[in-house]
Amino acid sequence: MIHFYRELPEGYALVREVDAIQNKKIAIGMNIAALVLMLAALAAGFWLRFGVMDGTIEGTLDLPHTWPFLLSYLGSMLLYMVLHELLHGVVYKALTGEKLTFGLSWSCAYCGVPHIYVTRRTALLALLAPFTVFTVLLLPLIFVWNGAPAILSLLLFATHFGGCAGDLYVTYLLLFRLKGELLMQDTGPKQSFYLKKSEE
Repeated sequence: MIHFYRELPEGYALVREVDAIQNKKIAIGMNIAALVLMLAALAAGFWLRFGVMDGTIEGTLDLPHTWPFLLSYLGSMLLYMVLHELLHGVVYKALTGEKLTFGLSWSCAYCGVPHIYVTRRTALLALLAPFTVFTVLLLPLIFVWNGAPAILSLLLFATHFGGCAGDLYVTYLLLFRLKGELLMQDTGPKQSFYLKKSEE
C-alpha cells in the first residue's frame, strides 16, 4: 500500500491550504475553537465526575496546595504537548520513514513531514493518533482518582481535547469536504491539499 509520494504525481492540483501561522484568520479561529472545545470538555467532565457520580469535590484543593497544583498542571500540560507532537511523528515515521520537522509558533505546536505528499489514509492515521491515544489514557483517570488528582486529570483531559482542535478540523476536511483522490503535504503548521483532476 502506498503511503506517500516524494514528488506530486501528475494530474493533482492544489485545492485548499490550512496555514496556522501565516493565515491569521485560521490561526485565531483554531485557537478560539480550541478554547471552546476545552471548556466544553471541562464542563462535561466536571458534571459527569462530580455531579453524576458523587456530587462532591471534597479534598480537591485548598490554599496551601494551590501553587503545587498549578505547577503540576503546567508541567503536565507541557509534557502532554511534547508527547502529542511526538505521537504524530511516530505515526508519520512508521508509515513513511521520512525526516520529521517539529516546532512551536505563536499559534500552535506542530509536527510535519514537509518534503513528501501523504495519502488520505496516512494523514488520517497521523492526525488522529494523539486524539485517540490520549483520550483513552486520560479519560479514565478522571473517574478513578479522587481529590486534586481527579481535578488535575480533568484539566489535562480538557487541555488535550482543546489541543486537538486543529487535528479534528483537518480530519473533518479529509473525511467530509475534500472528496476524490487526495494527497496532503504537511509542513506542520501548514497543510496543503491536492486533488486529482477528473479526466473529462
